[in-house]
Amino acid sequence: MPQVMPLPARRSANAPVGPLVGPESTSSLGAAVFGEPLSPQQDLTLFGRWVGEPIWAPPLESSKTLAESMLRHSRPFTPSEQRWSDVVRRHRDDFTQVREIELVEASIRLPKGRFFISVTEQKHFDRIEEEVPACVQTRLDEFLQGPGSRPGVKVTYLKPLCVEVGDELILTSREDLHAAINKIKDEVFAEYHRRAPLRRSLDAMSGLADLALAVPRRVIRHLALRRQRAIEAYHSRIEFERRKTALDAARLHKKLKTDGGTYEEMLALTKPIDQTDVIRQFCIEEEISAAEQRRLLRMAAGSVPWFVTLSAAASYAAALCLTATPPVVMCDPAFVAEMPTRPGELLKIGHFDEVGGVMHIEI
Repeated sequence: MPQVMPLPARRSANAPVGPLVGPESTSSLGAAVFGEPLSPQQDLTLFGRWVGEPIWAPPLESSKTLAESMLRHSRPFTPSEQRWSDVVRRHRDDFTQVREIELVEASIRLPKGRFFISVTEQKHFDRIEEEVPACVQTRLDEFLQGPGSRPGVKVTYLKPLCVEVGDELILTSREDLHAAINKIKDEVFAEYHRRAPLRRSLDAMSGLADLALAVPRRVIRHLALRRQRAIEAYHSRIEFERRKTALDAARLHKKLKTDGGTYEEMLALTKPIDQTDVIRQFCIEEEISAAEQRRLLRMAAGSVPWFVTLSAAASYAAALCLTATPPVVMCDPAFVAEMPTRPGELLKIGHFDEVGGVMHIEI
């Protein structure tokens, strides 16, 4: 059953947001984290601790996209769990990272204890939709430019998974979270099983056609390569004659004149050989039919018959977008930092929430 937490006593809107150094965050904490005491502008209070491993929640309305990914990147008899793990890995940036946290003490409306939160990493801070208060943003920027710039420091944006009912918070339980994930997961597999028969049949037919055309395709490629080598040799012979003519002209000019008329100048007066003209002249000399001549011109332009480039599987390049909407409502966001010297512990940079039109801030 979901946990219903009463609303703690509200703070006055004009009350100070709290000291920069909390009761659990003294210079000794700074020394433990960084190896040296920190100034009040840098010291942070302990917010909570991680519990368990990350859980990846799929985006809403994504059944068609994820089912399409399964069809394109998995084999017919791949186990379902392996197929789902592959989808999570490929679309990781579109999934919502959810983790369980243990809060060391009550904070604004968040109760002391364990509950689930969504995690936004620093590289995805541009996805934050909430309006961050100016003092919290200043505090965050100050930390990122100072201790947060050190190697190994992780800064994340947390939002508890909860629903507001009047002045109460209904926190999302483990059962509710897994039920929401499994519901979307079932929709994805239902869409996959709906599309799979037709898609697999088309893939099988395409594979058989590709196999049947494998030998003719190799023969055609071999003959086309032989013809291409003959055209290249003919092109080289014509180019040699052009350069020989330019050299003879340069020698003749040198005999009759005292300056100018170099080989490069004479070569520039001649027209470079166009490949299309080479193919046409080659076909005239070799008495090649007009149909074969058109085919050679298409090959020179980069166009080849469909049966030469037939793929074993159909190509699907539809541009489908994933929505990053989480499966539950979230509130009471906070910026926290995790130091390499104290893994698993989260230090509070800034925590804010609006209650009854009044913004409450803890930094």
